[in-house]
Amino acid sequence: MLKKSLAIGLSVVMAAEVLTGCSGGSGTTETKAADTGKTEAASEAATEGGSGEEKTLTVFHYMGQSVKQQGLEKLEEEFKKTHPNITFENIFYNQGTDYFPQLSTALASGEQPDIIMGNPATYPELIENGYAMDLTDNDVIKNLNVSPEDLNDASANGKVYAVPIDFKASGFFYNVKMFKENGLEVPKTLTEFDQLVETLHSKGIDPFIDLYGEGSTGDIETRGIIVPRAVGDLDLYEKLMSGEKKLTDYDYMDEALSVWDKRMTYPRMDAMANNQDKALELFVTGQGAMIFTGNWNIGEMLAKSEGTDFEFDFFLPPIDDEGSAKLCTMVDQSFMVNPNSDCAEEAVEFLEYWVTDGALTWSETTMMPLITGESSDKLLPVVKSMAELKANSSISQGIFTKPFNTEFVNAWRKGLISYAESVCTGKPMTHEECLNNIQSLFDDIIATSK
Repeated sequence: MLKKSLAIGLSVVMAAEVLTGCSGGSGTTETKAADTGKTEAASEAATEGGSGEEKTLTVFHYMGQSVKQQGLEKLEEEFKKTHPNITFENIFYNQGTDYFPQLSTALASGEQPDIIMGNPATYPELIENGYAMDLTDNDVIKNLNVSPEDLNDASANGKVYAVPIDFKASGFFYNVKMFKENGLEVPKTLTEFDQLVETLHSKGIDPFIDLYGEGSTGDIETRGIIVPRAVGDLDLYEKLMSGEKKLTDYDYMDEALSVWDKRMTYPRMDAMANNQDKALELFVTGQGAMIFTGNWNIGEMLAKSEGTDFEFDFFLPPIDDEGSAKLCTMVDQSFMVNPNSDCAEEAVEFLEYWVTDGALTWSETTMMPLITGESSDKLLPVVKSMAELKANSSISQGIFTKPFNTEFVNAWRKGLISYAESVCTGKPMTHEECLNNIQSLFDDIIATSK
């Protein structure tokens, strides 16, 4: 709970380095701040241009990919051309480990971030404690032509609290050259997928580059199995969080683990050690045929394979032999504005720029498909094809009444990674054990929140 976290944050803030906000301050050791020279240049421009009081916007985010960080910096530099009095400081923490605790500490310190990354309903405490501005009546957001489901992903309790930028979806990216050289075709059914895996293994090729060193991987891999089955249970996450339902009440939880088992066949020795960056390096250097990840890594794969003949493409993982798989999408980059900030007006203006004049700059730099569907000839074919899949055959996470909040997300991910470790080390726990372990974590959260 944020109220509890804020209390803890206040007790440790004397020992912590203060995060820079609009009112100034020093950065943490994990801060990726704007270049000092650029900051000085902007300050001079502001003085010469007389364009207003010098202000620093602090952007608190969990974009770990270098191309996204570069894209953010590029947008900021463009924005400063017309707003020379504005400088930026970008604070990055890993979403799966440090992001929310550090955010809680930052908010407790009084040196608060101005722009906060996250889907609002995932961080309900921010809404409850007044750290996210109500953007329901924002004209720019209203004119984005975003679907109601996607807008719900940027909302909480029926109100819009974030500016949605782009969308994410996951599945298998595969080595095109490796598939062609071995006469392999993209599988359309689960049976064909099993045959593909066996063929690769028989040829001495690692079918998968796994990245279970990332806590979110199990969540990402099972999402595309659960969501298409849960369209009749749109209150799924809400009832699990309230305790009204248990994981074992839903048959597709067991099915999700069964399908996931097939993807963990023949794991490499480094399956549990690989983080995102290491796994991508292995994939683009031809160490395995496939990697399960999301479109958020397309730009990173492109950057890592620059100057080589490596080519990759994407396919939607089959979940049965009936063709029931759907592309499951979520708003990815989504940012809230802290209404307590002295720079709230400028923060809103920057986010409005991001989704309008700066939108294609962002998309072309990061290879992320925009939530609006706006496209460009500079985007890779795989980016365009995923955008087309979203438009024609997809399910948005925004269809659910509520998503898991951060506590439940962390518990869900912890339990799934524990299961993956048991499978990859040859000591697999049963599906029942896995679900009961996660349910126990859920029950603890429910008990302590009462």
